[in-house]
Amino acid sequence: MPKSLQGLTVLVTRPAHQASRFQQLLAAEGAHAVLFPVVEICPPDDLAALTAQLVDIATYDTALFISANAVDYGLKALATPQILHHLTLGAIGKKTAQALQQHGFTAQWVPTAGFTSEDWLALPQTQQLAGRRILIFRGAGGRELLADTLRQRGATVTQVDVYQRVCPKIAVSQLKQHHEQQQLDIIAVTSSEGILNLVAMLDNPAWIKTLSLLVGSPRMRETARQAGFDGTLIMADNPSDEAMLQALIQWAQE
Repeated sequence: MPKSLQGLTVLVTRPAHQASRFQQLLAAEGAHAVLFPVVEICPPDDLAALTAQLVDIATYDTALFISANAVDYGLKALATPQILHHLTLGAIGKKTAQALQQHGFTAQWVPTAGFTSEDWLALPQTQQLAGRRILIFRGAGGRELLADTLRQRGATVTQVDVYQRVCPKIAVSQLKQHHEQQQLDIIAVTSSEGILNLVAMLDNPAWIKTLSLLVGSPRMRETARQAGFDGTLIMADNPSDEAMLQALIQWAQE
């Protein structure tokens, strides 16, 4: 019996350290993955400043983690991560909560569905926050919606940038060769920033925008259209490996 994605070539653009599982899922369905990371996750440039920001973590009662990367890099930045056991922990989405669990911590404030800041802000626990001191672990350049909304609801909020996202400096010749040999069927992208980086890394070629594109949210879809992608655009329910794979299988079977 043929596999669902037999013979399909997928450009996988996840950060290098997060791409292997999606690659394995694709292979199990018969697809070939071409790895081309368009975002690189790095520690902040000034680690001393980050450490100084976290010295008074014991004065907070709530710590909110934006992503799995925020968990990994945030825990590395803490001199004594065990202090988190004394705080109420929040996670934007189940994947972030799972990342905390893998390190031995349990997030109490997690949306039952959804993975966005808006989903987290809809939690009943986050509506009245007078007197709360909340520390947000995030990546540099993140949206201000969370902090602004939490302050409006009465909380004192501090944001710490525990990692940064940069555009990788990698050779693009192999990717261009795949295109020239008609060996690319669809691009899978899991962030709006990744879409823009992909275009920039290739020096804004017209051909990349004609390929089918798989994205993980309405915001990414809008970014792609604004960037000039005019080929087939498929949207998964969310940017998780499982949701992206399911959307890809559904598209391939249509």
